[in-house]
Amino acid sequence: MTLGSTTRRAGVVELAPRGPVLIEPDGMRWRLAGDLKTEHLVGTTVTVEGTIAGAVIDVYYLAPRAELSTC
Repeated sequence: MTLGSTTRRAGVVELAPRGPVLIEPDGMRWRLAGDLKTEHLVGTTVTVEGTIAGAVIDVYYLAPRAELSTC
């Protein structure tokens, strides 16, 4: 990823000492930045959209991820 590239990621939100992080299924961790209220999403699978700068995503969209039906 290049500096400032836009991305969409999915994973679980957890709280770390420096703030919220997104943990992807493969173990990749992204620190989430921006005007976020994530306390109610801790432990929840979410979709995140934002701009990447290093290991930080400056989030402009964050929402719970709907699980797909297996039917």
